[in-house]
Amino acid sequence: MSLHYYNSNALLLVNAKGLIRVLYTPFRVLCKVDLGNIQKGTWVYVDEVGSNERDELIYNVYGQLYSYKQFRLQISF
Repeated sequence: MSLHYYNSNALLLVNAKGLIRVLYTPFRVLCKVDLGNIQKGTWVYVDEVGSNERDELIYNVYGQLYSYKQFRLQISF
């Protein structure tokens, strides 16, 4: 599955078959690493999505910006 920035309140998902789904905030993700006040294995909600200066996807969680790579989005369609 690939993730693409759509707008600050939505994430565009494309699965291996080419099916597209829009996921609106807030959505739940699983933290893969310790991030200060967020422990590995904790489920958190993404309040907003965006991209940084290198056009990489970022999540706003609890008012802090994090790389999407630090979280796992579990969804199937």
